[in-house]
Amino acid sequence: MSVIARQKELIEDYGIIPDSLERFQLIVESGGGSAEPFPDEARVEENLIPGCVSKVWVTGSVAEGVLDLKIDSEAPALAAIGALLCRLYSGAEVSEVLAAEPDFIEELEIDRNLTPTRLRGLVNVRARIIELAGLDG
Repeated sequence: MSVIARQKELIEDYGIIPDSLERFQLIVESGGGSAEPFPDEARVEENLIPGCVSKVWVTGSVAEGVLDLKIDSEAPALAAIGALLCRLYSGAEVSEVLAAEPDFIEELEIDRNLTPTRLRGLVNVRARIIELAGLDG
């Protein structure tokens, strides 16, 4: 499934909840639908995202042109948003990663429930995803 199709599905899945605060609470309470735990051995300095209020770790690798991504945070809201980013980008071809911005954050009004500092942190997470996909140079 393409990143665009995944994003549309994500928006449809959560968009059925009309109230943005209720939607945000569901995302956080469900952990964004995270399927697998983040490995403890990956909670190291080199995987930390700079500029985030809470610790956020991002790891990833590319095999046969496809990105495998893992994200976690000590803050439940960021961990849940990270799980949604993984749902969006993991398994995607690297060419799609750069082309598809995580528009679901605005579409689902997640951004309305985050501080400006946390929003800037998400920009750094996106930059790290691009770097891991090998698209930063």
